Amino acid sequence: MPSTRAVSLSLASSLTLLAACGGDPTPPPGGVIGRPDPMPGPSTPDDIDGDGVPNSEDNCPSLANADRRDVCAYPSMRPAATGDVSADALALLNFYRTNLGLDPVTEDPAQSAGCQTHLDYLQATAADEGAPYYLAHDEDPASPHFSEEGNQAGQDSVLSYGNNDIVQSIEGWLQTLYHRLPLIDPGLRTVGIAFDDRYACVQYRPGTTASVMADHPVMWPIPDGAFTNPLFGGAESPCPTVEDPLNAMECPTSGTIVTLGLHDVGRLSDVTGRLTRLDTGEEQGLFHIWHEGGPSEHEQMGYVDNTVALVPEVGSMLVSTDYEAEVTASLDGGAPRTFRWRFGFGGDLDQDIACEVWMQADFADAITSNGGSVNGRICAVPDFFRLQPGADYRVQIRFDRRVGQLDAYVYDGAQNLETSSMEGDGSHLFMTVPGGSYVEIRGRDGAMGAYRLLVERI
Repeated sequence: MPSTRAVSLSLASSLTLLAACGGDPTPPPGGVIGRPDPMPGPSTPDDIDGDGVPNSEDNCPSLANADRRDVCAYPSMRPAATGDVSADALALLNFYRTNLGLDPVTEDPAQSAGCQTHLDYLQATAADEGAPYYLAHDEDPASPHFSEEGNQAGQDSVLSYGNNDIVQSIEGWLQTLYHRLPLIDPGLRTVGIAFDDRYACVQYRPGTTASVMADHPVMWPIPDGAFTNPLFGGAESPCPTVEDPLNAMECPTSGTIVTLGLHDVGRLSDVTGRLTRLDTGEEQGLFHIWHEGGPSEHEQMGYVDNTVALVPEVGSMLVSTDYEAEVTASLDGGAPRTFRWRFGFGGDLDQDIACEVWMQADFADAITSNGGSVNGRICAVPDFFRLQPGADYRVQIRFDRRVGQLDAYVYDGAQNLETSSMEGDGSHLFMTVPGGSYVEIRGRDGAMGAYRLLVERI
């Protein structure tokens, strides 16, 4: 499968992204984060990772772990930004790569120097033209600012303009399609990094070894994770949200673009896919499925090598709940194979919230809600919430799976137990609850930690 073709990528946008905060890079004992069993069974609706453990009992429903090791116990927060461009870029790139089961990258000073040389060219050209910015991969040989080093670096990099720092730039690239793929390539080992006056550059091509393949599917958003922005912000070139990505006059937004990387197969065919909201069963409409070997010019040119991309409808945005992605394809001409994984958009849990903020140990002290979200912490006693009468509600509770699981109980207005379990896997619970009901949240087997409660009026 070709994977060394040169493709041109540029991004001129300042995207609204989830904020970065403190980090916890140490993998938990008992498993390597993001690395599933090497030979799982077939994916089924009740056991989507094919490891023989039903979804409802699986601590990592999307990553095969028949021995229940903690392959999805991701760090609860992104690494903290320090202001050091290189350190921040490496920390964030490796945060995501580690969560995907990929090897980390290091900085190559020569590649970084090339990036900076190209950014110098872009800034000087913008000044010559009296433009607010200038963004291009190629340098004009007739320009007094031209250099061979900068020209090559520009062609070998992802570029952007408009973000406040390198952290925002990397988050922005990861929320696109074509800029994301080289940053999560299994063969990426070294990068060049530069950020200057809102211009950003990460050089990847010289540091990518095409022969290095992942022995597991590379799924985005991160399987069983909650770090993804629900929106593709547009403004990418090529543009995945138009019929002819290479010749787009403008690039509209859509819901986040879902990708499946299959780096150990030679050919994909008969590709289908869908994206389903778990709490309602509603299927998200798709604009297009781009994939390796597809008929369009940009697919044939290698822009989506090794990849299937599910692009939601133009103008859509995924909501703050969990989704299940499903992709079926014939690999190397064989029988169709189905891949499924789940992901959400809960973002970082608030690890600084105090126990006593929502600690309401009985019905009399229950906090009333008619919609919205709450950041809380389960400690020694449960939390009680009461939903205002007059409507039904979708209730979701997300917990830090690294510290255990939650149980949630629903009581009617007279405080009689209605149900002793909600749907979900203990780290993400959800169900429809009538107005006037009480919801009790407890840590299972004494588990204590941060959670987020989302109440949506139906």
